[in-house]
Amino acid sequence: MTSGSQPPPRPGVAPRQENLATAINRGFDVLVDQSDEQIRWLGAEPRSGRWRLPGLNDAFAIDVSQRRIVTSAGRPVGPQWTILAIHYLAVGSRPERRDPEITFADLATARSYAGVYNARTVVRLCHTAGRDAESLVAAAARSGGRPTTGGDEAFDFDLFPQITIRLIWHAPDPEFGASATLLLPSNIESYLCAEDTVVLSESLVARLGGRPF
Repeated sequence: MTSGSQPPPRPGVAPRQENLATAINRGFDVLVDQSDEQIRWLGAEPRSGRWRLPGLNDAFAIDVSQRRIVTSAGRPVGPQWTILAIHYLAVGSRPERRDPEITFADLATARSYAGVYNARTVVRLCHTAGRDAESLVAAAARSGGRPTTGGDEAFDFDLFPQITIRLIWHAPDPEFGASATLLLPSNIESYLCAEDTVVLSESLVARLGGRPF
């Protein structure tokens, strides 16, 4: 969501902007023409002039005419989550749903950003909610994580209905601190560009750390 040497935007999705307000407005311009049928396929529900989109352990109410997104409690959603939701709902194709099985570094367009991704996600996680098992288990439960297999602890998080991220966590030992891996669907770029994927993963870590949407 910042400018620089980034992969080009996907067709039909508003380009990324330095100014978040501009990016949000351009994204809503795209959503005006999105069909209710496609919105339903993406897992959202058209309802009384709004769309209801599940996200983690909540559901966003999206008012395209008012260009506004709020949580189920009526709280405004922050710009990062707003742009992610807009870009997700702007997807015009119907990619196959796939389980999380690759890392960010496996994406051909993202390998040069793998170090940045790791610092903004895994390193941050292991210094906050992922510092120990008790903290991680509690944070995952609050954020809608589903326990799965892998490492010492592992959870699946449905960031949006068609996008699941898997967190595999390894406990610290006397020599090394906690470590973790985030797994993504192999076709994540059919939904979100590499830059959005960084922000999506970072936003998950922020939620685990107790930050609001």
